[in-house]
Amino acid sequence: MDRRWPGHHAATALAAIVVTLALLSACGGSPATPTAVATASPTALLERASQRLAETPTVHFQLTVTGDTFIDSAKTIRLVSASGDLERPNRVATTFKVEVGGRAVTLQLITIGDKSWTTNILTGDWGPAPFEFAYQPTVLFDDQNGIGPVMGRVSDVERLPDETMDGHSAYHLRARVDDQVIGPLTYYTIKGKPVTVDLWIDQETDNLLRAVLAESPAPDRPHPATWTLDLSHHGDKVSIEPPV
Repeated sequence: MDRRWPGHHAATALAAIVVTLALLSACGGSPATPTAVATASPTALLERASQRLAETPTVHFQLTVTGDTFIDSAKTIRLVSASGDLERPNRVATTFKVEVGGRAVTLQLITIGDKSWTTNILTGDWGPAPFEFAYQPTVLFDDQNGIGPVMGRVSDVERLPDETMDGHSAYHLRARVDDQVIGPLTYYTIKGKPVTVDLWIDQETDNLLRAVLAESPAPDRPHPATWTLDLSHHGDKVSIEPPV
C-alpha cells in the first residue's frame, strides 16, 4: 500500500534471537524425542532485532507522548502525538498533534534530505519549516542516534514474560540507558539517569514492534515524559514527495 508522509534520519541497532532446536533420532522404533529449546539471551535478542531494523527500508510509526515534551526552542509547542512513515535514508512524512497555549492543534511535516516543510498552525498552508521547529522524526531511523543504535547502548538488559501484541507473539525486554545517549532521539527532552527502556520484538520476524522510553521523575520535572513508539508495516512501499 502507498502512504504519503515526511522524513529525516533513522536507523540501525536493536534485537537478536537465537533459537536452537535439537532432535533425538528414533532408536529401536521409539518415536523421536525433542530436546528443550535453547533460550536466547536478552543481548542476543537485541542484536538480532538491531540487524533487522538496519535492513528495513520503510516503517510506519505511531508516537504517543505523556508528560512535557516541547518541540520548539521557546517551549511553547508541546508534543502530544505523531504518526507517519519513515523511508531510508532521509525521508519522513508526519502528522503531529501538539498543544499551543492550551489549544490542541494538528500540523504536518515533510522532510526530504536537508529540506523540511510544515503546515502553518493558523492557515494550514504548506511552507518551509521554521528553524524553531527543531524536532525531526527522521532521527528515529538515524544510523548514529536512532532507535536502533540507542538499543545497542543500553545496560542491565532483562527479559520479562513474553506478550502478544496485535496478534504477534513478542519478546519483552527492559533495560536502562543514559539520558545523553537517548538525547538526540528525543530532542534532549527526556532527562534523568537512568531512562527506562522497554522493547517488544516480534518472535517470528525480529521486527521491533514497540519501544517505550520513560523519563525518571525529579523535583524539576513535575510532569516526566514517557514516549510510546509503535512500529508497523515494516518494509511496505511508501511515497514521500515535497508538498509544494
